[in-house]
Amino acid sequence: MSKGRGIFQIESNFGTSAAMIEMLVYSRPGHIELLPALPEAWARSGSVTGVGVRGGFVVDLRWQDGKVTEARLRSVGGRSTTVSYGGVARDLSLKPGGSVTLRDVGR
Repeated sequence: MSKGRGIFQIESNFGTSAAMIEMLVYSRPGHIELLPALPEAWARSGSVTGVGVRGGFVVDLRWQDGKVTEARLRSVGGRSTTVSYGGVARDLSLKPGGSVTLRDVGR
């Protein structure tokens, strides 16, 4: 290897961003968990949009003081899922292309 040229390791570049997203929205088919591992440094307020989750949904999420204030779920092919946050779960059924906005989820 020539001097001044480092190794570009693609796994860590993509893996880090995926791990950060999963701290905010964890999913598996049929279940979406909001803020499962929110870092204290991010807790005051924040948002993330366009997170594709397993099961055929896209999530937009806002939080304040470590609690979910709004979550919008859009179906891109998914039909039903359970959304959970802080021990509370809600079953949702959407038609493909449909959406629902949950407000004050964590209050």
